[in-house]
Amino acid sequence: MTVSIGERIRKVRKNEDLSQEAFANKMAVTRNMIATYELNRVEPTDLFIDSLCTKFNIDEKWLRSGEGEMYIVLDENDKFAALLGDVLLTENEQIKDIITKTLELDEGDLIIINQLIDGLIKKNEKK
Repeated sequence: MTVSIGERIRKVRKNEDLSQEAFANKMAVTRNMIATYELNRVEPTDLFIDSLCTKFNIDEKWLRSGEGEMYIVLDENDKFAALLGDVLLTENEQIKDIITKTLELDEGDLIIINQLIDGLIKKNEKK
């Protein structure tokens, strides 16, 4: 039994723990369009497929055919490059400002900032 591209799109959405609405927002389409793709009523556009693969690190061959692994395994440099891309695209000016300011700090200050961030992450994980 072959799995359709719509079912693979649904699997991506479910793996990302997103509702159709939240997934649609991330993909800049309507919830109805996501439902239409997932139910195989319409074939997704190449633009949609490219965007989905880029945003969620999905192997395009897997998405189109079901062959191979779902996720692309990134090395640390690729992960960092993807994060920098996300920073460039974010509308959150605070994140951009923080990153810009950290470039002006010396090594000792960076160690302190890194420890502070680690502490904040641990605090948020406990919530």
